[in-house]
Amino acid sequence: MRLSALEKTRPYDPRHTTNEARKLIGYTLLALLILIVLLGFGALFLTAFQLHGIDQNVVAAIHSKADAERFAAVLKLASDESKANADRLALLLNIVFGPVVTLLGSVTGFYFGSTRGAKRD
Repeated sequence: MRLSALEKTRPYDPRHTTNEARKLIGYTLLALLILIVLLGFGALFLTAFQLHGIDQNVVAAIHSKADAERFAAVLKLASDESKANADRLALLLNIVFGPVVTLLGSVTGFYFGSTRGAKRD
């Protein structure tokens, strides 16, 4: 007696599909979190080391005390602007980072909670 293809298949179990969806969401959120951290540090280092077009020719053009004072004032302005940019970046990361970590924690909790509940069944 031969079994048909329909009889050979297992009954549908939604837990497999649910677990795969949770894994996909978890991995996506983890990748998003890593991307946010890397881009945040990258932007922070770019703003910290930005010299706003000051090069060796400008430094070589300093011949008097007045030139040095003007150059110091320009550097102070550039430093203040970099600090303001870093503060804006920190505020943005506070807004974006927290919810992504919360979502990732929720997905992880649901995933491990559902696998623990499935083992009891």
